[in-house]
Formats: sequence, C-alpha cells, structure tokens
Amino acid sequence: MDVKVFQFNGCKKCFNESLLLKEGSKYRVEFVSNPKNWKEEKVDVSVITGYLLPNDLEHLERIKNNSTKIIAYGDCTATGGVFALANQKGHEVTPLTNLVEISSNVHGCLGEIEELKLVIDGTKVPKLKSLCQVCSRKATCDYLESINRQIELKDSETCFNDLGFLCSGFTATECKEKCIDYNTPCRGCKPSIDRSGIRMLAMFGTLAGNIEIATEHSVKGATDKLGDEVDDLTDSLPDVVGNFFRFTLPTSGFPKGRIPSSGSLLEDVFIGRLIEEIPLITGLLGGAKSISLTLKFIESYEKANQIEVSEQTKKYRNKLLLLETDLLKAIESEDAPKYRELTDKIRSIAGNMNLSNVFYGGFKSIIDPNDDFNEYKAHVFDVVEGTYKNGSIEYTLDPIGIIKEIKINEELL
Repeated sequence: MDVKVFQFNGCKKCFNESLLLKEGSKYRVEFVSNPKNWKEEKVDVSVITGYLLPNDLEHLERIKNNSTKIIAYGDCTATGGVFALANQKGHEVTPLTNLVEISSNVHGCLGEIEELKLVIDGTKVPKLKSLCQVCSRKATCDYLESINRQIELKDSETCFNDLGFLCSGFTATECKEKCIDYNTPCRGCKPSIDRSGIRMLAMFGTLAGNIEIATEHSVKGATDKLGDEVDDLTDSLPDVVGNFFRFTLPTSGFPKGRIPSSGSLLEDVFIGRLIEEIPLITGLLGGAKSISLTLKFIESYEKANQIEVSEQTKKYRNKLLLLETDLLKAIESEDAPKYRELTDKIRSIAGNMNLSNVFYGGFKSIIDPNDDFNEYKAHVFDVVEGTYKNGSIEYTLDPIGIIKEIKINEELL
C-alpha cells in the first residue's frame, strides 16, 4: 500500500512520528515536507500533518484529487491544535475537514501511530475509555474552596479538579501521552465529545459555584450580570482560552479574534499564556527541538529569579539535550528503529514526547525508582514580573505571570 505523509505548517512532531510507519515494511511510505512542490501522482493513502491555513487549500485539493483515502493526523490537522491559539490574534488556523472532505481524523498531540495504522488499514479503532476511567486519582465533585494555578506534588490521590487545578480529563479519552501520570493535568488533546472546551468550562464553572465572582445589578428585574471588577474566579483563571481550548479553538464556535498580531503566528500562540503553562506548550510545538526550546524558557526564568536547580536535575536535562541531538540525526536519515529507541529514552526521563515531567526547578515525578526524588523534585515558584532572555527567545511577563511580549528566532527551531 502506498502511503504519502504531507507536512504543512508547524512543528513536524506528528510528521516525525510517522517515521514509525516504515517499521515492518508493511507500507511503501514517502515523506513530503513541502507539499507545494509535490509532483502529482496517484496514491492509496495520504496522511496530512501540521496546522493548516486557508491558502493551503489549493495544495490540499491536489492531494485530495489523487488520493483514495485522506487522513488528518494529529490535533493541528484535525482540530487546529495548539497553533490555533494564534487565532485570538486574527490568524485562521483551520481544521482539515473544513477545507476538503476527508476519510478520518486521528486526534492527539502526538497523534498515536498505532491508531494511524488502523485507520490506514481500514480497521475499526477500538472504543477508548474516558481519561477519568484510567486515572488513579479519585474525584468527589465537591464544590471548590479555591482555584489554583500551581499544585504541590504531595497529593497523588485526589483529582486535579478537586484540588482546584483545571484538568480536562472529564471531556477527554485515554491517550498514549497520558500527562496525568506525571503530575500534570490533562488539557484535552483527545476530546471525547464535540466542543469539549465548552463542556469542560461548564463543568469546571459548576465546581467553582462557591468562588466569589463580581456581578452588577440588572435593571427591570433581570438576572444579575457579570461585573468588570477583578474577583476570585476571574483572577484565578486569567487564561480561559489557553487552558480550556488549547487544542480545539477553531471548533469551539468562537469567532476569530480581533486583537492585532504581535508578530509571527508562533509568537502569537504564546501571547496571553501563563508562565506555569509554558513548559506544557513548548513541549507540544517545538517539534524535534522541543527539549531545547522548553529548557531555554525554563532556565531563563530560573536563572533570573535564582530558582535552585540541583546537580541531578542538570544531569537529567543534559541527557535529554544529548538525546535530542541524536533524535535529529535519526529523523534526517529516516531511521525508524533509531527514532523509536531514542523517543523511548526521552519518555523515560521527560514522561512523554510533550515533556510533561519537565518543570521549573526539576521534574514532576520520579524518573528512576532508585533515585532520591527530593534531589530533583519540582516545586511551586513565585511569579515575578520582568523580561527574560535565553539565546533564541526573549519574553516579558506582567505582574500575574502572563506573557505580554515575546520574540522567538524561529530559524533556530
């Protein structure tokens, strides 16, 4: 079976993951990194990766007209993904299904290669459990006393939502990356329902029913409306879009944002995001260089604010950087076995390919059972206003830890 994988825009993480289609020589796989220059030919299955824009339509139609089956692989292609957060700034990241007729979506960030193989073969994908069904934490669904932006890692038994820390597991299915195993709440990369962000917002809003919120009296006996003052609820959720709609903004039903762009589409993804969420975002969109990008953000903040970093943390970080260098070589040579070996090693330290275990000051969960976890355990840190710089990145935080300005040298990614 002929399979062609086309990379459009973005980090190439799913494009790189599709190298694993070469294992076992079941498919005749070709990778097309620049669809604009593709010479048309008939193909059994076309796999589309990366985020899409309206001006990609011409090239997508050429692929569609020459393909028996066309598959959206990964959230960027299926629902807009993390890059679609830039739509707040007027960009038009668009799901593939809104541009051409497709055969199937393979959700996830990363998209799961096992599921992609089933879809390529025309085999029914087994029904997945909800994430809550496979989570070891237990929920009570009691009303919250507070909403928290950072969680101490001492409690490994209570549902993140019950601790006041948003977790979208209620509206997501189980996935290979399974961030919750690394003391990291789910942000919903594999939604279990349509408009999952809206549903999760309603769910979390119900749990927050006892949290103070500012209202104004409405005339003529109508229900009170939201006020403009800062209150406990809005102060605790300063980035509703980035947290509830991280992967699904174009499918949420919201209109395109009218705020002027701050620079490139990549830079616009980061504007309005929270400092504690940055490692979760850079781990998603840094592609084969997500490790170095994530550590540049983290280490610039640690150095400026004198956050203590242990020698063991540094050793594990250096090991990750060496693995990243080797991974780039494996990708360039299209060496699927080496790619699997290296990504397995990265997962053993970083938790998954989204680096959910990597954080400020250390790691969120133990890496080796023989380790003393206290030597490299991450911890809650103070939010400090300022400008931070490390090589190819420079960003500015406001007093509550929201990124207001950012510059990224994308040529180094």
